[in-house]
Amino acid sequence: MAKTDNKTESHLVLLNKKTGKVASTNNWLLVLAARAHTSGDTSGIAGLLPQEQAKKLLVSNELSTKVARRAKDGRLTDNISDQAVTLLPQLAVLFGDQHPIHKTITRENFCVWVTKQLADETSFASRNALHSGCEDLIYNTTGYKPRSARWWQDQIKKMQS
Repeated sequence: MAKTDNKTESHLVLLNKKTGKVASTNNWLLVLAARAHTSGDTSGIAGLLPQEQAKKLLVSNELSTKVARRAKDGRLTDNISDQAVTLLPQLAVLFGDQHPIHKTITRENFCVWVTKQLADETSFASRNALHSGCEDLIYNTTGYKPRSARWWQDQIKKMQS
């Protein structure tokens, strides 16, 4: 990511010319190859990049600079992880209260339960998360989309290390 000033970070992406949205084949390697192709620098190390694939992509896509998503107080992903760490103890207590006694408590069961609870807008866990100020954890830029069970497992793993 290239720093444009102290507050914003930007990076190059491939945008679809018709829709203006980020191309589905966008990745850092193809963006580098497309940048090298458009600047005419296709020799040396840049010659090792997937130039042919970049040429094909530049027919229907264009290179553009995009500002990284950020929150007011830092990187959005860091804030979401912090919100998860804050909310996990409350969710663990709720899970313990609602989990059947005869079933074994595992991390996987807990993470699946958290995902289901936060996906249900009427659940106590979801309402509690919103009341606790964890909107970024539940909502993304396209609306209501809770994180996956695998994402929650990763957050627990981060807490342990």
